[in-house]
Amino acid sequence: MDVRSMLEKGRTSVASGYDSGLSAVLDRLGLESRRSAMDAVLPAIGIFAAGVTVGALLGVMFAPKRGSELRGDIRHKLDDLKESGVERYESIRARNLDEESIES
Repeated sequence: MDVRSMLEKGRTSVASGYDSGLSAVLDRLGLESRRSAMDAVLPAIGIFAAGVTVGALLGVMFAPKRGSELRGDIRHKLDDLKESGVERYESIRARNLDEESIES
């Protein structure tokens, strides 16, 4: 066997078995750590929770009415919307029935 071919086989087996990239070398030396997906997700969740907390506190501090008054106002507005929706539905239904009776 030729010495040159033997050296070439050894070089290719070492090169294919060992990643010589900079990050791989640093990782093998323990100088570079791998980051997981949770390393990015947990800080984002923490920032979101802090934002929600600050928003809730500001909402309570600057609320123009007490909670029971505000809930009552919202309930009355929802009732008004419901009534206007029912009236609108009835008028559209009546119009469609009139158009069907004219076409027949």
